[in-house]
Amino acid sequence: MQTEPFCAGALNEARVLVIGHDPRLQQSSTQADYAFFANYFFKPIPTRKSERAKYQLAEKTFSYIGYLTSYKYSADQLVLTNLCNVGLPHAPKNKTVLIPEQEAQAGINAICDMLCLSNIEVIFAMSAQVNYWLQKLGFCPLVPDFLSKAEPKPKGINHQPPYYEPKQDRAFQLVCGQCYTDGTRKLFPILHVKNWPLRGAFVAAYSEAYENCVNQFKK
Repeated sequence: MQTEPFCAGALNEARVLVIGHDPRLQQSSTQADYAFFANYFFKPIPTRKSERAKYQLAEKTFSYIGYLTSYKYSADQLVLTNLCNVGLPHAPKNKTVLIPEQEAQAGINAICDMLCLSNIEVIFAMSAQVNYWLQKLGFCPLVPDFLSKAEPKPKGINHQPPYYEPKQDRAFQLVCGQCYTDGTRKLFPILHVKNWPLRGAFVAAYSEAYENCVNQFKK
């Protein structure tokens, strides 16, 4: 099954691209028809618990991007997708699913095709692994220190099932909330929506980065 990107409006009128990780819920084999279950945001709030959880993820994602951009863009100006839109093996408990390089490349190819058909001006890329692949595979400007520290550890790659763990903790703090541009679009690495709003240790580690990101849209 292939999860599809979602845009409520016309693709050529979209201005923001949101790139998530993979299409499955962390503790479930349920795979979304559309990235982040984004179509649920435009439906009545479900009454069934399982369906309501899908709506809540969609609502949280749109609210997250709204906060970061000071609600400069309407919901139908967002395109939501994942770097990997096919189901991957679940990672061990408390670990992160590993996106294989070939799947990351396929995802980048699909994203580039979308960009050719749209007028996207801002990209939000969620998580350390997603940003690692975007940089390693040439999609966006390279930050050598981050790329080195965020490289997957061999023990995670070789584990069955495989999982992603960066070579150095806190690697993502090097790039999160910063603005990278190719002259046409701005790209902001951000935490996955599951880590929003910031709580606990994430507040000290990322609040300044998020303030920097938000201020970019207030100029």
